[in-house]
Amino acid sequence: MLTVDPDKTVSSARVARLPAAQRVAGILSERIRSGQYAAGEMLPTERVLADDLHVHRRVVRAAIDQLVNDGIVNRRPHCRPTAAEASRHLDRVDTSRSGSPRISASNLVALIMWHGGGPLEHAGTSQQRIFWGMNQLLTNAGYLAVFLDLGGAHPDTEDETADREAAHLRYVLDQNFGGAVFYPYAYRHNRELAKEVAQSVPLVMIDRKIQGLESDFVGIENHNAMFETTQLLLSKGHRRIVYVTNWEPIDSVQDRVQGYLDAIRGANDPDIIDSLLTIPAGAPDRQWIVFDAIFRLPEGDRPTAAICMADYTAVSVAERLMFLGLSVPEDVELTGFDDIVPTLPNGLGLTTVAQPYEQIGSSAVELLIRRIKDPSAPLSTVKLPTKLIIRASTP
Repeated sequence: MLTVDPDKTVSSARVARLPAAQRVAGILSERIRSGQYAAGEMLPTERVLADDLHVHRRVVRAAIDQLVNDGIVNRRPHCRPTAAEASRHLDRVDTSRSGSPRISASNLVALIMWHGGGPLEHAGTSQQRIFWGMNQLLTNAGYLAVFLDLGGAHPDTEDETADREAAHLRYVLDQNFGGAVFYPYAYRHNRELAKEVAQSVPLVMIDRKIQGLESDFVGIENHNAMFETTQLLLSKGHRRIVYVTNWEPIDSVQDRVQGYLDAIRGANDPDIIDSLLTIPAGAPDRQWIVFDAIFRLPEGDRPTAAICMADYTAVSVAERLMFLGLSVPEDVELTGFDDIVPTLPNGLGLTTVAQPYEQIGSSAVELLIRRIKDPSAPLSTVKLPTKLIIRASTP
């Protein structure tokens, strides 16, 4: 993954298919060009770089040797290598020795997305898996993927996120990237800028759309996924099922809510009681007041199952139920969505909906390459199927 931040915060990087030392050389060269390693500044130690890039130290050593030969890095005896002043141009990185194309802005494709991740996730974050899905197809087509990270362990405030997204969009424009895949968080902002990018650079949106922006799009079958999850609980005899969500005016959130409601109403059972609860991420205690009131009802009146719009929501709900003296699944059966947190903090497996993250990435690339080859092609929307994964939280 080649990771670049226009604000000069660059995280770990890997680019597939190029020989290991060549890949590392390309990554270090891009960091120097972007300003993360300023001219004259010492590079990190071999050990730090090896840990950062997940390679052996001898690979780092070979990559630095190559950069020294290319004039991108300076080295003196008994001193750590330093970034050279003359190396601040992207096209200085020559990968022709491996038979791969030279790196230039026109064959870079950006993934603009929050890197995400958390201690409960497994097998890579969803964002990493989308990138991996993109990378091989792009490499085979002669492109390199660049992760333009929104930064931070979690998204900042909406205005701060909008500022970072704007910086990344302008970077794609200014550097003449060959294309971009964009997962917007501050989707109410930067509409005109996103339109400008779409008019100049092949652009594919994933997961959510920006109102008024016409572009190719890749998402998932959110409605069907939540309909199937709700049907599972109905088939197990639950008649008091609460749906816990945040409330954003975007298709993915609204489609999940609608899938839940359609399953409840389709059951045509007067004994079924549905409830929608909005619990913002990281909600303070006062925002759990309605949730607490519902789950403090006497047994026989309180919900027996909770469907959560995301895995991390399910983790918060499980912790809150424990605070209320209720256990999963004995008192309340629980489901999530995303399959990025397979187990709850107590070790119990979480029933959830698995998104095809790698396929999201590869489908976005297919649309992007199609757009590059034929800019006048009609716009395409791809919605991929999901898979319900049943674990111990719904025995």
